[in-house]
Amino acid sequence: MVSSWELFDTYKYQNVIGLEMFIVKRLKKKAKKMSEQSESLYASHIKIYPKYQQGFFRKIKWISLFILLGFYYLIPLIRWDRGGDLPTQAVLFDLPHRKFYIFDLVIWPQDIFLLTFLLIVSAVGLFFITALAGRVFCGYMCFQTVWTDLFLYVENFFEGSPRQRRMLDEHKFTGKWFVRKAGKHFVWLLIGLATGGAFVFYFADAPTLFKSFLDGSAPYAAWFSLGFLTITTYVFAGFAREQVCIYMCPYARFQGAMFDADTLIVAYDEKRGEPRESNKKIRGKENSGDCIDCHECVRVCPTGIDIRDGQQYQCITCAACIDACDEVMDHIGKPHGLVRYTALSALENKKARLFRPRVLFYGGILLLAVLMIIVHLASRASVDLNVIRHRKPVYITQSDGSIQNNFTIRVLNMTAKPQVYALGIEGLKNAELSVAAMTQKDDDGNTLLIVGPGKVEPFTAYVRSKDRSGGQSAITFALTAQDETGGQDRYESVFMRPE
Repeated sequence: MVSSWELFDTYKYQNVIGLEMFIVKRLKKKAKKMSEQSESLYASHIKIYPKYQQGFFRKIKWISLFILLGFYYLIPLIRWDRGGDLPTQAVLFDLPHRKFYIFDLVIWPQDIFLLTFLLIVSAVGLFFITALAGRVFCGYMCFQTVWTDLFLYVENFFEGSPRQRRMLDEHKFTGKWFVRKAGKHFVWLLIGLATGGAFVFYFADAPTLFKSFLDGSAPYAAWFSLGFLTITTYVFAGFAREQVCIYMCPYARFQGAMFDADTLIVAYDEKRGEPRESNKKIRGKENSGDCIDCHECVRVCPTGIDIRDGQQYQCITCAACIDACDEVMDHIGKPHGLVRYTALSALENKKARLFRPRVLFYGGILLLAVLMIIVHLASRASVDLNVIRHRKPVYITQSDGSIQNNFTIRVLNMTAKPQVYALGIEGLKNAELSVAAMTQKDDDGNTLLIVGPGKVEPFTAYVRSKDRSGGQSAITFALTAQDETGGQDRYESVFMRPE
């Protein structure tokens, strides 16, 4: 630290006031410099130009991409005959009619609790995969990764290698720059438009909605969804890219809590690779490792990290660095595996355990949730009966002294063909049932109701009883289909009388 006397001798100040002013000025200058050098709360974005690396894991990613995008884009176009006037689209989420059609499976509003089990399966399945193989879901199946890979391929096609892309960005507003950028962004927007279009086709009949888009008669919700998904796909896959994985996705932050020493991850074998040596003349001596410090693993990384720095939350386990390192090892005559899928325990020459308590726990919950969904779908009834007793009036006294209660009955036919149901009552003595506008009866005297496939039909039922004992009595409505596939259902209600 500079003393006051040294400052005094250096600048020859002759009075105390001048010395104090000088010290204050120096302190302000030092404080300003420290403020400028202090770390910012926000890191400025540095654009990444990842190399499109070919190799074994790249082929797996291509297969995953084609399968996932193929399913996403083509499933709304598949037709499926369900009979009657039911929708002919294989997968249709019919929100206006509150039905989800998945081939022969129909999800009704009564099955809404299945959404809970579906969310449990999705969450626990992700935990299970993470405990076993790290962020392999992010690397191969996440929609952000899949579409970003597709966008990067388009960028590579129009703009060339990472070096060519950098040079193009440094020399803007030239003819070459405009043509290549325009072509790339045009294809990006087409992909975004196809993505948004495929999504809205899941919620309406695809051919009908497509025609309404062409003639401009599509509903506002369809236009909004199409535009919103087109823009978000274009922005997230084209510009945000790794920023979504690093900052926006919460999974990147908590996935480390599901890792342990036996989790399969992408890792660098430090014992084999260190010390690094890029000089070919020195390489191969006893003290040098297999890593030649070529930085190929960094150039291909979509999130821009160096896998040699150890486990990092930015790593999405895409294995691009493995393909890059294996290619380099081939060139220098070294075996593969310097960067590989392994566990931290394996790097310490310990045996990695596959079946561990957390893996068994996640697997048990996952299996239980899946079994509960299967059991419900396999055992659910083909018909649903709902009965509502009219409250005004509570009861009606007839001229012959009998008591009448009125009910609204709703019958839901969950099969794919029309059904005829026999409706009867149980538990009420000296009672008779009649249904408005329905006169046909079966051999047992039960009223016959006709309900179309996938329809809900309301009926008004009248129950009369000559038993005038006071208070209320339990009554059970029994509904049985004439066809074996129609199923049966029962509903318990009450019959009201004067006290």
